[in-house]
Amino acid sequence: MSTSHVLLMTDLVDSTQLSERLGDDVATLLWEAHDRIARDLLRLWRGQEIDKSDGFLLLFEQIEDAVGCAQALHQALAKLEPPLSARAGIHIGTLRLRANRDDDIRQGAKPVEVDGIAKPLAARIMGLARGGQTLLSTTAGAALVASRWQLVSHGFWRLKGLPEPIELFEIDEPGAPAQPPADSIKGYRVIAADGGWKPLRETQHSLPFERDGFVGRAEPLAALARRFHDGGRLVTVLGIGGIGKTRLALRFARDWLGDYPGGAWFCDLSTARDLDGLLQATAHGLGVPLGKVDPVLGIGEAVAARGHCLLVLDNFEQVARHSEATIGCWLAAAPEAQLLVTSREVLGIGGEQVLALPPLPADEAVQLFRQRALAADSGWQPKPVDAEAITSLVDLLDRLPLAIELAASRVRVLAPRTMLARMDQRFRLLGPSNGRRDRQATLRATLDWSWELLAPSEQSALAQLAVFSGSFRLDDAEVVIDLSTVDDAPWAVDVLQHLVEKSLLRRLPGGRFDLLRTVQDYASEHLAASDRDGQTARRHWQRYAGFDDERATADVCADLDNLVVACRRATIVEPTKAVDALVATWSALRLTGPFRALLELAAPLLSQTSMQARECMRLHGVVSSALRHLGDMARAEQHLAIGLRAAAASSDDALEDHAQLLVWLTELELQRGHLGEASAALQRASALAERCDSQALRLRILNASGSLCRVQGQQEAAIRDYTEALGIARALGNVRWEGGCEGNLGVVRHAQGRLAEAAAHYRRAVALATQVGDRAFEGNSRCNLGLLLHEQGDDAAADEALSAAATLARQIGHQRLECTARCNLGIVHESLGSTEMAIQDYALAISQARKLGDSASEGQFRGYLALLQARLGRAADALPEFDRAAELIGTSADPELHVLLAAQRALACGLLGDAANASHWVGRATALAAPLDLGPESEVHRLLAQARQATPPAVIAPIPD
Repeated sequence: MSTSHVLLMTDLVDSTQLSERLGDDVATLLWEAHDRIARDLLRLWRGQEIDKSDGFLLLFEQIEDAVGCAQALHQALAKLEPPLSARAGIHIGTLRLRANRDDDIRQGAKPVEVDGIAKPLAARIMGLARGGQTLLSTTAGAALVASRWQLVSHGFWRLKGLPEPIELFEIDEPGAPAQPPADSIKGYRVIAADGGWKPLRETQHSLPFERDGFVGRAEPLAALARRFHDGGRLVTVLGIGGIGKTRLALRFARDWLGDYPGGAWFCDLSTARDLDGLLQATAHGLGVPLGKVDPVLGIGEAVAARGHCLLVLDNFEQVARHSEATIGCWLAAAPEAQLLVTSREVLGIGGEQVLALPPLPADEAVQLFRQRALAADSGWQPKPVDAEAITSLVDLLDRLPLAIELAASRVRVLAPRTMLARMDQRFRLLGPSNGRRDRQATLRATLDWSWELLAPSEQSALAQLAVFSGSFRLDDAEVVIDLSTVDDAPWAVDVLQHLVEKSLLRRLPGGRFDLLRTVQDYASEHLAASDRDGQTARRHWQRYAGFDDERATADVCADLDNLVVACRRATIVEPTKAVDALVATWSALRLTGPFRALLELAAPLLSQTSMQARECMRLHGVVSSALRHLGDMARAEQHLAIGLRAAAASSDDALEDHAQLLVWLTELELQRGHLGEASAALQRASALAERCDSQALRLRILNASGSLCRVQGQQEAAIRDYTEALGIARALGNVRWEGGCEGNLGVVRHAQGRLAEAAAHYRRAVALATQVGDRAFEGNSRCNLGLLLHEQGDDAAADEALSAAATLARQIGHQRLECTARCNLGIVHESLGSTEMAIQDYALAISQARKLGDSASEGQFRGYLALLQARLGRAADALPEFDRAAELIGTSADPELHVLLAAQRALACGLLGDAANASHWVGRATALAAPLDLGPESEVHRLLAQARQATPPAVIAPIPD
């Protein structure tokens, strides 16, 4: 009996070539992964497997399930390494299902045979699809109309064996090809003409053929198609020269030619300079003569006569001033026509939609380089070291197709890694090797073309923008750019807008701007020629040297590159002013790292002998802070002492800076375990703060006070100070410090054993630190959260959090955090049963702490290693390790370190069968814990509970209430 079914047929693209490249062993593993993914998705989407080859024939009851399975398959295959690509076809039709006999199945027959025209039809549809594309038949598309899926029509197709053409559809999803299939022997696109059907290939057009393979650009092509399918009449593809506007327009026109019965007409305006040249080039592309009547009207009539057609006007930027008089007229005269314009600047006429073409995505840029390199030298075989070089090279080329193609042509004589090393000769490297000098033959030529089209004010502004490093804000550009020497100087904002509209300046999310490296290098040459006394650079560093902490860290520290450059420039010409730039730079660097970069920037300034007291105080203060972050406490103390001596000689306008030094001194003494010295420094800071009207300073003092109370075991007092500091941070809108206070509150609640509250604080701290780009706070909070997750029994999540913390710490140079994260990883690996890995983690943490001279941390880490040795029954290793830990911790004033070590020794003795010493250490830990506010879920009490279980009850000292 025949019934209606939903068929999904899939097939892997280029599987044979991939097998040859990878070899059978590797390819087999990849095919196994493909099959596993497909069958797992089949169960998820309620389908039935009927047949299999390189792909599958699957049946579904619901069209939505078939579509969902196909889309999920595309996404999953793209994530494999190497990624796979499949084509898919969906059809709804009548089938007859025949069950094979059991003895035939045992001999290898399929359980079910499928008969009916619907099966080969699904195969034809699938065979037309591109890689990653799902095509649907007319019946499948009609059944999906009322669903959540959006469809795009690819017109009518005559398929082999079918009497009438059918309409094919594609699921319109992000990342989908969204391009009509290519004609093949199994099917070709047709359009309605003269009461019948005409093959698309017979449609008239003047599109030049592509000379080489087209790479990528799926998203811009899909976006362009949506603009026109939604009724757009005029779309301008906007972009810098060499970014691939022409290739994109031609590929779109050829892909969608079947949508235009009146044809697609390509008009090359690259030689046009005036209205007459524009009209001549347009008439040539349309294949019509210019009559004696008004040529604009004549062209409009010719376009209108072709009905629904596509007019491609390429390189319109140099005649953009004539856009209203020409394009505006043609849009009115030919209501069925659609116009696709490529330009380096916006036309600015009514009805225009702009599609800004970005550089290639990284993977497509690498693909283009490889393809063009092989075209230049068929014997080119990149070495393994070239793979990474190619990725870096295309990034430095801004992923501009023209630049990539020019570089790839050099592989005949230069390896990619050699090109990378010669990027300081960018414009020589990307010049023609064949003597061509047309404007697209060299990167310099195409930029010269854009430069010549700029007004004098735009040329001056672009040259001055080259002084920036990385992105910048509009208000910064207004300060740095000086157009006073230009006649009738326009408003700087207008000039910047014109540069954006001419594709030479990029507008980024968040209201920032930047230049492509290629454009910046080119503009720098013009700046060097026009500003020989360096006034633009002076305005730049003076601007950034004036940044306060809030401005320096704004936009997730997006100004860090400019701050670093400003610091270097100021150091050369005005060292005393460079201190301001250095302080601003440290505001960002202490969040992002690397911390060592601050020392490199400060080195030339530290050699200055004529520095005023305030500058000396601020210089040595930030150097001390950087050294403390690096874990070099001895040198941090030396520089802090110099800064404090200078502070004593400074005037009252430096009170807040002086107080900040004392806060840093408090934190340094706390890290060294000198509680008396920390308390004295904090009292001095508080006294100065009373003379300053600064809530930001009060916040930092409260935070330091909370840390002092916490180390002294005064947990509730610490909570009070941290909570008050948190309130100030929120009132000030200081998200960074809000995250820091949340993290510190988490530490206290964690110590108290209030794990759920601590976890909430830690997670908020991570989210806030990530929001502002504070990698140091983020790493610290992830480290603490990882340990807490372990204590809650989620070792997998703990491992992930701690590994992320260790990576962050290593990247920013936070050695103290790195060794702490490493110790915590040891705890997690020990819990997971990876004993040897845990021993390595503890040993590495101990080594790092010893290098830092952090004896308290080294002792703490040795305590964990000693307990592990005891768990392994290695008394000869464990007991000396405990003695060494006690010796290192002995001078610390942190009571939690002492009580933790005592609890660890109690458990170790119990595990080793030493009941008497177990009883002693339980009693010792109990006495030390008594004045501390440690809850029953705290690490200390959990260790003591384990010690009781490991030791005979008769000899265990009770824990007092």
